[in-house]
Amino acid sequence: SDEPDNRILECALKAEADFLVTGDKHLLKLKHYKNFEIAKLSAFLRVLQ
Repeated sequence: SDEPDNRILECALKAEADFLVTGDKHLLKLKHYKNFEIAKLSAFLRVLQ
């Protein structure tokens, strides 16, 4: 992960997010980080249904 990706991950952690919705391929490869899932918008919308 690069520095901008790390900042995004830290923001999601600080916000106590359940999901991080992104199109960033580097972040999507992680699939899960600490206490939240990382997903594309389409996958997140399926979870909401």
